[in-house]
Amino acid sequence: PPPPPPRPPPPPFPPLSTTNYPLPTTPFVGSWAFSCMVATVIMGVMRLVFWAIKVTHHRHIAEAPSQSVPSEAMPEMVFVGRITGMVDVKWSDDPRYLPPLGFAHVPLDRKYILSSGLLEITYDSGAKVILEGPCTYEVESTAGGYLALGKLTARVGARGEGRGAREEKGSRFKVQGSSSKPEPSSFILHPSSLFSVRTPTAIVTDLGTEFGMEVGEEGHTMSHVFRGSVRVEVVSDEGRGQDVVLRENESARVENRGPDGPRLVLAGAVGDPPKFVRRLVKPPRVLDLLDIVAGGNGTGWHRNRGIDPTTGMEDPVFLWGYRGGDRQYWRVGWHKLIDGVFVPDGRAGAVQLNSARDAFDGFPDTAGEVYGSIWSREADIGSKRIVDRAQPWVYAIIDDEQYMPDRRGLLCFYTNLGITFDLEAMRAMYPDVRPARFRATAGLSDGPRKGPGGGVVDLWIFVDGRLKLQREKLRIRDGAFPVDVELGPSDRFLTLVATDGGNGIGRDCVVFGDPVLEMTSTESEESVDNGTKFKRDSQIEPENRKEGRHIVQ
Repeated sequence: PPPPPPRPPPPPFPPLSTTNYPLPTTPFVGSWAFSCMVATVIMGVMRLVFWAIKVTHHRHIAEAPSQSVPSEAMPEMVFVGRITGMVDVKWSDDPRYLPPLGFAHVPLDRKYILSSGLLEITYDSGAKVILEGPCTYEVESTAGGYLALGKLTARVGARGEGRGAREEKGSRFKVQGSSSKPEPSSFILHPSSLFSVRTPTAIVTDLGTEFGMEVGEEGHTMSHVFRGSVRVEVVSDEGRGQDVVLRENESARVENRGPDGPRLVLAGAVGDPPKFVRRLVKPPRVLDLLDIVAGGNGTGWHRNRGIDPTTGMEDPVFLWGYRGGDRQYWRVGWHKLIDGVFVPDGRAGAVQLNSARDAFDGFPDTAGEVYGSIWSREADIGSKRIVDRAQPWVYAIIDDEQYMPDRRGLLCFYTNLGITFDLEAMRAMYPDVRPARFRATAGLSDGPRKGPGGGVVDLWIFVDGRLKLQREKLRIRDGAFPVDVELGPSDRFLTLVATDGGNGIGRDCVVFGDPVLEMTSTESEESVDNGTKFKRDSQIEPENRKEGRHIVQ
């Protein structure tokens, strides 16, 4: 077929007009809204320009060659212990060595500079270090540090025979590094090593012990052993030199002789050792049973609280009224220093006295009931004293003065009941001392009114189920009598019991006035050298024999 005819070309566009038309004039142009719109457009353009410049700058930085930062520049912080006590601490003026406020953790490589006061550090291993200002000490490892100046007391737990025996035979502990010079890195102990303290002239390593050290401004190092033994080793620019093992109550000094190097001065020529602070808090001389019954730890003055003798629960107020016993031993779970309570009755056979199941089968038959609470009463009751027989009898006692020569107060309870105190828990709470004696002034007190007759009570005191004191048919007319019961170093329980004398529990008002446990130091018993005991109390400074915050020995 013939091809289609060609299409005609499109018509040309009309020429653009050159006529000038005037802009329309409206109220919007030149108005406030129009000005705001223009300003917004300008600000948007400016922000877009600044953003482009910033992106270009970062791109140049990203593309430029960079130096790699070693990971050692920001090492991970390692904690080796805690600050567990401070007394009157004044830090160095150098802000670099001020520990963060409220920060008790002790990091590796931390340096402590004390202008004065006492600081206790407890390592995670259990070792305790007391720094006495002025002092400079650096934590070099998990098992020791560097004492550049001042006094230090270290207390480390006893070690096993195998490890201690190997050290006694002369084996060397491990160190990191191979340099022979006494640079800090060459004498930092391996974490598995024994506890050790380095000084400018010596290394002192514990072999299961308690010891004190002092470094003077001249670099002299004095070491003294309180318990156990330590190894004192001389260090100098040439490496390690003389060494000696010090045992209990022995001292040694490493003198800095300047160009001649340090020199070891053995025991016998060092003179009297310096005085060291061995405790931040002075151990109690007595534990107050009134404070314990009222919920305290034996060192305070808690009063006017008590215990339910039939359940062992706490009595915040005196609950008067008769309560029947169920012949069971009730543990006192809310107070670690009180083991339990019970209502004794001989008709049930042997009566359990403590949680170790020590029992006594010599109690008489009793009514099997008790009146009121076991109560801790303050000495000066003031307005609490009453004469109404409907009120608690503990505040109506007429003759209370004779039972409180020390004005501590009264432990009050009716028959029939028993209460047992945990001596082992007291030794754990206060490891530097132990209960040595129980002292009180006891008796059967008069109630709201005097008159003929009155109660009859049998009084019993046991230690670990062994009868230590017995007073039968005790009456009001017998008055007060002293109680003094000796306690051994391994005794676990002290039990006080009162039973009715066969005539019911009417007016059986038993009181123990000023009841305390006298404490004695455990160090005098543990410190034995060639069969001789050393009494540490004789080393206490006279001004520190009174109540204070720390012991200096």
